[in-house]
Amino acid sequence: MVSKIITTFEHSILRIGEQGFKESHFNALVKYNDLHGSKYFTPGHRRIIFKSYVGVIQAGDKVIEVLPKADNLSKDEDRTKNKWHSALLYMLKKAGYIRLDDTEKASQQYSKNNLLEIYLYNFLKEVELLIHCGLVKKYHKVQQNKTVLKGRLLIERQMLYNIIHKERFFIEHTIYDRNNVFNSLLKKALEIIQLTCTNYSIKQNASKLLLNFEDINSWRGNYESLDKLVFDRKTKSYTYAIELARMIIMNYNPDMSAGNKPILAILFDMNRLFEKFIYRILKSEALFFSTNKLTVNYQNNRLFWKNKTLRPDILIEFEKKDQAGKDVYCKFIVDTKWKAIGTNNPSGNDLRQMYAYNFQFGSHQSILLYPSMGQENLGPAFFEESILIPEIKHGCELYFAEIFDDSGINRQFAHNFITYLIQNQ
Repeated sequence: MVSKIITTFEHSILRIGEQGFKESHFNALVKYNDLHGSKYFTPGHRRIIFKSYVGVIQAGDKVIEVLPKADNLSKDEDRTKNKWHSALLYMLKKAGYIRLDDTEKASQQYSKNNLLEIYLYNFLKEVELLIHCGLVKKYHKVQQNKTVLKGRLLIERQMLYNIIHKERFFIEHTIYDRNNVFNSLLKKALEIIQLTCTNYSIKQNASKLLLNFEDINSWRGNYESLDKLVFDRKTKSYTYAIELARMIIMNYNPDMSAGNKPILAILFDMNRLFEKFIYRILKSEALFFSTNKLTVNYQNNRLFWKNKTLRPDILIEFEKKDQAGKDVYCKFIVDTKWKAIGTNNPSGNDLRQMYAYNFQFGSHQSILLYPSMGQENLGPAFFEESILIPEIKHGCELYFAEIFDDSGINRQFAHNFITYLIQNQ
């Protein structure tokens, strides 16, 4: 029996006929990719070549899980898949993209579910909590043709609809109810889950929750309006549920054409995910280095030409004692790079970028941080002196972090990295 789940990796190739991947799935993915600017993968002859996006795609009855990979595939295929499935979940959690229960029982459950099911479970749980607390009510204006004059009479509509119905009034008035954009978005996402999900438990749960939304219209706005939502005191509790609903709605592609498959996807740019994960995990270590007054800041903008800005990924600052016992202030620029390179072979563009960061942010050392694939850390190397300011000596280091181990994530790597910075500065 062919599994409903296809597991593959970023930058890998999936061919028609492999793991139950059919031509109908291929066509659905190509259409979905075209609608999103061809950013997720490159279609070839009867094959899909994945790019740097990871996550999960449901095409009809087939779920395709795309995992990250920062090492060579081992002969034990199941072990490799479990390792990177676990690593991806941990990275998404630490980056703030998903909330996971840390209990052992929950962890075992997550390992059995694909990423899409975990996201949908998260969403349903959030909606259930909101229902339990009471769905938010808002004031909003409605236009109605009524027999009672209440609110503002719309003259043009009145002339158009009621010229021979003097007993009626086309009015606009304000009401206070649950039919607002926040609840409408939740309902729309629940409807998508009910229509597309192949997990019976999730599908049934979505159907039950929808019973609480019968007096609420399903959302029919444009995607741009989702970026303009403003949360207030009453809707602050909706923030995470709306974030999940937005992801479900924007990544849903219904296709009712004969033979085609509807698509629902949860995909992340691995470069962006890695950057945010590294920042969050380093930030969480700052408390352990309070004696060094260590701070970790994310993406500080600084002008460098007219309205153009430079924005490094991470800025680390701390104090330490020199050999004479005096306090020394240290600043590091850290730029994350989710790619494999040789021990001493960074791209010229990356080095030029770090050179500019050093000057604009006043750092004497910057670091290009890569996931380790067995490369050797050689320490910092200095840039050649500047003709304009020859007295400034600054450098860049390639640091290959031991982030992943056999179980998924090496949870000591952030502490080890910061310790390395303090001891070797």
